[in-house]
Amino acid sequence: MRVRDLIREEMEILAHREDESALNATLSMVKTRRGSVLVVDAEGRPVGIFTERDLMVRIVAKGLHPGDCTLSEVMTRELFTAPLDEKVTTVRREMRRRHIRHLPVVDGTRIVAVLSMRDLLRADFEETRDEAAALRGYIHGEV
Repeated sequence: MRVRDLIREEMEILAHREDESALNATLSMVKTRRGSVLVVDAEGRPVGIFTERDLMVRIVAKGLHPGDCTLSEVMTRELFTAPLDEKVTTVRREMRRRHIRHLPVVDGTRIVAVLSMRDLLRADFEETRDEAAALRGYIHGEV
């Protein structure tokens, strides 16, 4: 299975400019039930990602107010991305190694989606379920 197989048409990239407040980004994350927002510069180029973990570690744990922090001050700057044709198993392993849960997916230089570890786990579950159904069919002579 490849990363492209996990992308659904309705996936919209949630992005905020780096000069916006962390509070605005957090409210967007809550409203859309997402765990991250892509952070972009004034030209719309990705410069980082702001996650629930960033909120907790870089704002809440330090006693700051998210309305007083810009995303550029509290975002994760190092973006680990994956191309559309990368194997899901490779991506999952690297996400685990890097301790990240949100993955921008690129087509060339353009970000086309942001997947979460939950998306990868859901795909694993569906693949395992399909394999189990095929095995049951084989055992029962339905193939």
